[in-house]
Order: sequence, then structure tokens, then C-alpha cells
Amino acid sequence: MKQRIRIAVIGGGIAGLALMTQLIKNKNIDVHLYEAAPQFSEIGAGISFGANAVKAIYLLGLATQYEKIADQVKAPYTDIWFQWRNGYTDQYFSASIAPDVGQSSVHRADFLESLIPFVPSTHVHFNKRVKQVNASPDQVQVLFIDGQTIECDYVIGCDGIHSVVRDHVLNSQQLPRVTPQFSGTWAYRGIIKFQDFKQTLIELDHDLALAEIPQMFLGKDKHILTFPIRQGEEINIVAFKSDRMNTVLPENTAWTRSMTKQEMLDDFSDWSNSCKALLNLIEAPTIWALHEIPPLETYKNKNQNVILIGDAAHAMLPHQGAGAGQGLEDALLLSHLLASEHLDRQNIHLVSTIYEDFRKKRASQVQTTSREAGEIYELYAPDFQNFDTVAAHLEQRFDWLWQHDLEQELINAQKSFHQIIQSQRQSYSA
Repeated sequence: MKQRIRIAVIGGGIAGLALMTQLIKNKNIDVHLYEAAPQFSEIGAGISFGANAVKAIYLLGLATQYEKIADQVKAPYTDIWFQWRNGYTDQYFSASIAPDVGQSSVHRADFLESLIPFVPSTHVHFNKRVKQVNASPDQVQVLFIDGQTIECDYVIGCDGIHSVVRDHVLNSQQLPRVTPQFSGTWAYRGIIKFQDFKQTLIELDHDLALAEIPQMFLGKDKHILTFPIRQGEEINIVAFKSDRMNTVLPENTAWTRSMTKQEMLDDFSDWSNSCKALLNLIEAPTIWALHEIPPLETYKNKNQNVILIGDAAHAMLPHQGAGAGQGLEDALLLSHLLASEHLDRQNIHLVSTIYEDFRKKRASQVQTTSREAGEIYELYAPDFQNFDTVAAHLEQRFDWLWQHDLEQELINAQKSFHQIIQSQRQSYSA
């Protein structure tokens, strides 16, 4: 009987926990998750999944749990991702259509909670903040701030935008470390009751579609998005404001802080009555400084026994609703490769190469286009300086992202892995 492969998953966010739901079923692996926080937790905000992310959730075998908590817009608007409107007048421009999926959204905490039952508590370790990672060709050593050290065959870094595992990966390849970069965009966040906004629109004699259908209100250097969560009873709101000439935060500036309602309303004082009424329903807004990292040159360390997924690999701006979806795609592909019947401690490094070959180009493209999308929404992009050009472009902009063939990607990746194994066996027997 071959020895089980020891794997450490660092970070228990959406990507890390989704990956654990798969690896825990693999009898060839002894896997443990190490989370810096004292418990699994997510920010109190909604999250939107594109068609590709929903497909990944289904391929991960999590469809039943997801369907219990996910929101989808009611007919006849089921296929609409967002309607695009003029933020100053509410004028309708166009809509982005994702057939059979539309706007699929959940509360982040609800989604994380749906994954937890799949992972035995005996395989989860809290209050484990990584201090340092060291790797030789034969094993990886992880040192935690609390003094504990573990040794394993393979480490998967899912430790977010501030990733310590990423530092090890880049150091091992003699590449400069990357630090999160402020985008110049701040985002007000809040959640309101659907019925409250509907009643407000009735009093204003405005179109009820503004409450019933996901909306993206566009303006110069600002935009507002809305979509339903928690079975349509609530509306998630994010209102963005940007100064792209000011991308350096003063030292010790908090990335997240509370704001007064009036400060938020002042930023959108020249917007439509419905937009101002929408924001006015947020009782305790918070504001977030949006950061990203540049596309990395590699996701794997020199010894190929440490790999990055999720925000540790490709933290991006939220303007395509694609960040969590890319983490789910990572988890899907990596879990399938690690489930190969040919996998053992001697060839697990091949998984890193194949994973990077299939994931890095796409994830880097999503990073870049996410930034570009925000510029387009806010009439900042050189080729999209007016609402007419923006509206026409947004109708088809996201098709390449949503229609990615994940099933074929899994087949191709497994085929690549088996071909390499077969080639090695032939060379050994020659």
C-alpha cells in the first residue's frame, strides 16, 4: 500500500474551503486546512457568481447546497446579469445576458456556511497564521506564528491578497515580492430590504424594475450596482467612486471603515432621485479601498511542491464579479489533478506544472479585464468615453469569461498529466 500524500491547505476562504470539500474525499491524501482566524468567517456582503463560477460549483458537486441559498432573478428576466443605465437619469441602455444563469448571487457568509459541513473538524486548525514556508525537493515545512511547525509533501496557498505563501513562491524563484496595489477606487457597501426600496420607488412613481432586476448605474468616475440576495428579501448594494490619479494611500490608512450616510450621499448628490433614495436606505455604510495584485510570473515554487490559488495567486478588482469564480475554477482543476489514480509523492510536482499551464493565462486575463471593466463603467477608458459606446460594448463583453469550457479543460489537464506519466515510465523502462 502506497504512502498517503500529506497536503496542507493554507487559508479557509471560499477557494480553500471549496478545495477541501473535494480533497477530503480522496483516500490517497491526508489533507489538513490551516486558517489564521479563530473560525471560518466572511464579510457581511453579497457575492455574484458568473455562469462559469456556477458551472464550477456544479462540477464540484455542490449544486444542491448552492441552490438552497442562491438567488436568481424571476422570469421573464432570469437571463439578465445586469441592466445598464445612466446613473444621472436612470435611462436604460442595454443588458448583459447570461443564458439560464443571469445574476446568480448569494450572501458570502451563507455560501461559506454551506461548505463547512463537508469538511470534518478534525482536519481543520484555527488560529494558524503562517510565519514562514521552507521547501526542499522532498518536503515542505510550514512555520506558524504560534510556534508550531508542520511538515508535508505539498502546500496549497489560499491565504488571500496578503499571502505569506506567495512570498515563499516568489522568493524561491528569485522574483520580487508583490504587494497589494490600491486602485484609486473606493466602494461603499450596504444591504437593504427589497420591500423598502420597492416602496420608495412606488412613492417616487419610478420603474419597479430598478428593484426587481439587477442594475448597474453608470457615471463619470462612479458607478452603483445592485443585485438580490437571501431569496430576494434583500438587495446588495455597492457604490464605487474613483480617483485614478490618486493610487497611493497614506501610511496606516484602514482599507475598511465606517462612513456616515451623509458622506456617501454627498458623493452622489448629482445622481438620479432613485439612486439617492437607494443609498439613503443604507443605515450604516462601510467603505472599502479596492486593491489588486499584478499578474504573477508563476504560481509555483522552485521545487514545484507549493502552489497558489485564489486571491493569493490573482487578487483582482471586483468589476466583473469574477474573483471568487476564478478561485472556484482553481479549486476544481487542482482537485481533479490531485484525484488522479497515478498520483504519488514522487510525481505530485507535475500537478503544479499542469495546473499553472491551464490556469495562469486565463486568471491573468480575468485580472486585467476586471480592471478595464471598471474603467469602462466610469467613462474612463479611452475607447469608451460616452454612454452609447459603453452600452453597445457591455452587451457582449463578458461572453468569453462565462462560456469557458470547464469540462473540456478538466479532460485536457488530466490527459496532459497521464501523458507525462506514461512518457516517464517509458523512459525508465528503456
